[in-house]
Amino acid sequence: MNNPNFNGMTNNPFMDPKHGTTTIALKFKGGIAAAADKRASMGSFIASKKAKKLHEINDFTIATIAGLVSDAQYLVHLTRANLNLYALGRGYDPSTKMAGNLLASIMYEQYRAYFPYYVSMIVAGLDKDGGHIYTLDMAGGITEEDFASTGSGSLVAYGVLESQWKEDLTEEAGLKIAITALATATSRDTATGDGMDVLVVNKKGVKRLTAAEVKKHLEA
Repeated sequence: MNNPNFNGMTNNPFMDPKHGTTTIALKFKGGIAAAADKRASMGSFIASKKAKKLHEINDFTIATIAGLVSDAQYLVHLTRANLNLYALGRGYDPSTKMAGNLLASIMYEQYRAYFPYYVSMIVAGLDKDGGHIYTLDMAGGITEEDFASTGSGSLVAYGVLESQWKEDLTEEAGLKIAITALATATSRDTATGDGMDVLVVNKKGVKRLTAAEVKKHLEA
């Protein structure tokens, strides 16, 4: 996560922010595993070693953030508030797809106003239709994936995800792949580092792994 940098070589400089981080989400049978590093950078300077990039949106939905911190945090708070209002009005939580589409609409409207949010996000969760993962770009484009990664280390992470992910993974296997992909990105991307934050979404809701649990998976 860092401040946007523009290369000045495109007609629309807003479309070339640099996201110094790695976030990952993947499906397993019965839920979602997500992981992110804790480093926030400003160019070559490490601004924070305790950045929170995995956020609970509601009991069964999470979001990962990469890009400009203030924009990402605002979008998380705005999405969470709107989904809570929806749940209060109707008596049940909205689906993961609804959460993704709501965030995409907010980002698209801002992009059309020529002041886009400098972020790349993943919305993932579990609802009555199963697990879902949606990737969102800064213009509000949204796609559904079986696994996804954002940030400067995503190219490295995708190498692990492409080679190891398969349908109907167990929760344990899904966590292992997510953590392995992030560990691999950390070893090759200088903007990724300072530990791991790991979440799992299953039928019990959202659970954040302890440092000891993450360490156990790393050692395995």
